Amino acid sequence: MRTLFVAVILFLTFHIIRIDLGDGTIPLASFFGNEQPCAETTTVKTIHVTTIQGDTIESLFSMYPDPETTFVDRLSIFYSLNPHLRNQELIGGLSVQLPLSKTGQDNCN
Repeated sequence: MRTLFVAVILFLTFHIIRIDLGDGTIPLASFFGNEQPCAETTTVKTIHVTTIQGDTIESLFSMYPDPETTFVDRLSIFYSLNPHLRNQELIGGLSVQLPLSKTGQDNCN
């Protein structure tokens, strides 16, 4: 009986120590303030271009190249800047915004 009693006391002691070391009696949240997540903000440089008759998106991209971004990325940015051109062709005299390179900025400390 004494052995069982000592085993229960040792089990409870080891269990309490394990829980205390794992979780702690004082929550870790009280030691740290509200940390801002590291976010990278990107801004897209754009230029305004007036189209002429016969222009296509590919011809505008070739006249104003951007070696830093791929064609697909640039095309998606183009349609986000000019949503009215999604279902129509370019016509002459239309003013559109062309995306150029992205500039990224870290907000990390």
